[in-house]
Amino acid sequence: MVSLRGALRRPAVSLCVFACSFVAAFLAFAGGASAHEGEDGSAVVHVTDEGFEPRSVEVGAGYTVVFENVGEEDHWPASDDHPTHEVYSGFDPKEPIEPGAEWSFAFDRPGKWEYHDHMNPYLTGEVVVTGERGAADRAGEKPGGGLFSSVAAAFLNVYDTAASVFAGGGESSSNDEAGKQGAPDEGSGALPEERYREMEKELATLVREENPRAALEKLRAEIRTDDALSRSCHPLVHDVGHAAYEKYGDFGEAMKYQDEVCNSGYLHGIIESRFEESDDVFADMKTMCDPYPQGSYMSWQCYHGIGHGVMFYTANDLPRSLEMCDGFGSAFGRSNCANGVFMENFNADQKLHLSDYLKESDPFYPCGEQAERHKEICYLYAPTYFLSLNYGDYAAALEWCKDAESGFEPSCAYGVGTQAMKENLNDPGLVESVCMEGEPEQTAPCIEGMADLYINHHGSLEPARDLCARLEKSNRPACFDSVQAHSGLFRDRST
Repeated sequence: MVSLRGALRRPAVSLCVFACSFVAAFLAFAGGASAHEGEDGSAVVHVTDEGFEPRSVEVGAGYTVVFENVGEEDHWPASDDHPTHEVYSGFDPKEPIEPGAEWSFAFDRPGKWEYHDHMNPYLTGEVVVTGERGAADRAGEKPGGGLFSSVAAAFLNVYDTAASVFAGGGESSSNDEAGKQGAPDEGSGALPEERYREMEKELATLVREENPRAALEKLRAEIRTDDALSRSCHPLVHDVGHAAYEKYGDFGEAMKYQDEVCNSGYLHGIIESRFEESDDVFADMKTMCDPYPQGSYMSWQCYHGIGHGVMFYTANDLPRSLEMCDGFGSAFGRSNCANGVFMENFNADQKLHLSDYLKESDPFYPCGEQAERHKEICYLYAPTYFLSLNYGDYAAALEWCKDAESGFEPSCAYGVGTQAMKENLNDPGLVESVCMEGEPEQTAPCIEGMADLYINHHGSLEPARDLCARLEKSNRPACFDSVQAHSGLFRDRST
């Protein structure tokens, strides 16, 4: 899927109490909803400050849907994906709809068209266009949303309340419905639908026969020279995430292959698949990591993945995401969820996945404003953003790290080693030389970061031990120290 992309603005949502919201959301899920009917027979969707009513409507090809803003704020219903609206490129008013105003669009293309509020992209809906004009009306059917649409909307519309509760207490990649909404509109310059389907199947095959990394690496290589594929890559990696979850049936196992290629779409696909099978999203989030031994590598992956996930669902609202993470009962859960939050923030695409918590003029931002317990991990991921602005200039990054807040300079150097290793996995000698080009006190943390990334890439200690043995003799102690620091995560394994 491609809905719920990052926000251009932080959400402002008026919510009723948790119980009312939760019950209302799931009653809507259980029974569906009927669109209002305009005087001319068109379907009318009320756009409220809490979401679209109804969230799903079914119309015949050629029928018009009227979006009437009955809320107190501006809203902007538009086709997925956010913010380009290219899946159904004509389905976009090109500007916000003011309170009391309306906007109409005639749907002439059969299919399931998912959309969102451009102002608050976690508010979502769908229009199902049948092949025959007025088929749904003649059959007397009430349109109803799919399971994930309903669950996700329920979660998103009340996630503020969930935060307070938290603190207080077949192959999916080729699924027909997912496929219908996954291929972008050809008029956008993206892949033609036939080629999109071919690539979707090819990537799903790689996931099944090898692993998700093989699929993601193939896509990463090809988008460098294929602009149409690049424009379609986000929904495609969503599909890879769906296929990975279908293969493993386990959130933590699928998260082992997490990769930020194409704007973290792989992660988004895993999350979509995980919550699609949930009957109670709020309770599920609190217990999602329970199957994994506390303190294990799989547990780390799970909490880290939830950190990415809450950023995704809160439209990159970093403070609210950290509040969600703070609701976990263990320090391990809280810290590693926050780890995912900061990683997602500093990897945010400022064109497609905007974060208000990044500044080109100050790549350290917002680390200086964080609570003391969050500063170390914030400064560790800040080099990711610096290097996105100064690609490949690792020497400049290490020099920049010297200006980090006192006491956090080593964390920054560690982050440079991590990012350099991520970008040069096949050339560890280059990364080692990068670490050695900095100040003497930066070399050890940079090497430690290099080893950290290698461990997480392979999901095992043994490849990192082999790496350490190949380094310069003076750098081996720092490398092996990093391996030892991670050994607790693998106590339940031999490596």
